[in-house]
Amino acid sequence: MITYDQARQVCETYIQSLVTNDVDAILDLYAHDATVEDPVGTEARTGQDALRSFYAGAVTGVVEATLTGEPRLAGNEVAFPFQVIAGQPGEEIQINIIDIFRFNAEGKVDLMRAFWGSDNVGGKS
Repeated sequence: MITYDQARQVCETYIQSLVTNDVDAILDLYAHDATVEDPVGTEARTGQDALRSFYAGAVTGVVEATLTGEPRLAGNEVAFPFQVIAGQPGEEIQINIIDIFRFNAEGKVDLMRAFWGSDNVGGKS
């Protein structure tokens, strides 16, 4: 079972890796057969190759990412709210997201679901 401190560290590493465009660090958080659904309702991506392709695009243009509330751990899942600022200078957008990570027995993320939609995207304020 994952502890709160371990789960929080995964959340913080994930968010920091988005900013530094460190796809390898992000993939290291995931199990080899992990599934990502980002945003929820889109086609899920499974496995390291699919995740690498997804994150190679997803990190492009991220200039800032921060937790906007405390992570919530329940059982082997953590939910955490965060905000991403992305885009070229003067054209930045702000996206408010809640991600849910489910951890396997080895403490790796085996399922990620990102909750956000057009109502959560706006110009940088």
